[in-house]
Amino acid sequence: MEFSFTTFLVFSLFIFLLNKLFTPSKPKQNLPPEPWRLPIIGHMHHLIGSLPHRGLRDLALKYGPLMHLQLGELSTIVISDPRWAKEVLTTHDIAFADRPVVLTTEIVAYQNTDVVWSPYGDYWRQLRKIVTLELLSVKKVKSFSYIREDECYKLVKTLRGSAGSPVNLSQMIFDTIAKIVCRAAFGKGCKDQEEFIDIVKELFKLTGGFDVADVFPSKKIIHTLTGKRPKLESIHKRLDKILSDVITEHPGQHANTSDQESLLDVLLRLQASGEFKLSTKNVKAVTLVSNFFFFFVIYIRVNSQNGQ
Repeated sequence: MEFSFTTFLVFSLFIFLLNKLFTPSKPKQNLPPEPWRLPIIGHMHHLIGSLPHRGLRDLALKYGPLMHLQLGELSTIVISDPRWAKEVLTTHDIAFADRPVVLTTEIVAYQNTDVVWSPYGDYWRQLRKIVTLELLSVKKVKSFSYIREDECYKLVKTLRGSAGSPVNLSQMIFDTIAKIVCRAAFGKGCKDQEEFIDIVKELFKLTGGFDVADVFPSKKIIHTLTGKRPKLESIHKRLDKILSDVITEHPGQHANTSDQESLLDVLLRLQASGEFKLSTKNVKAVTLVSNFFFFFVIYIRVNSQNGQ
């Protein structure tokens, strides 16, 4: 079910009236400067008709480098000055370490138990240590060189066989890098690699652009009415099945401590050793989101080059 903008406004007005009737008034906060706002949607109308980063830039030029925007239910502070950014990202980084709750990651990333979206605390620090020492060390990255060489050789071979015919080079490069990431994450145990890549692409399309569910997180009914929750739950089931099959078909591989351990091998080895408290869902979440992050960067890069 898709919402038109008019339907969204009518429904939002209904929610606004309910809030006015049943929500107690809150004391006025001392917030940074902000543009004029509308009921319900707040300042979102200021960003319509332009790319988000350009719209924010134009507003910052008028209202200053520290600006408040109300995006639906979300109270947001926009920083566009290096000095203030340093205060948030470096000086007081722990105070701002938590990520907002997003419907997509809540469903797909196993209730935000991955390293990117999990809340700041002991669990997140544990995951960061694993990533720093076991997954992204120089030695580990170099150990995957044979995968990169093999997939690049296959790409060149395919291009040579397509001599004289038009090819979508951007898409071929995306597929090659995606296969490299999958092999580095799963090793040779992912028989559904192509399906996994296709599902991730589908997830990109579903989560791109404006999402009503994310700016009105307390209105759970919107998540269902827009059809996004059922779609995400369907994608999650398909991804979970693939990851479950990969883990099941990994007998003994996680005991291997060679330089050619995949991401999944490392996580299963640590889980088996008891050094870190990782459930099977945690292992799935870290593996999935690690792939998703790299795919996202590649996908955006390829589509920007294609003018999409």
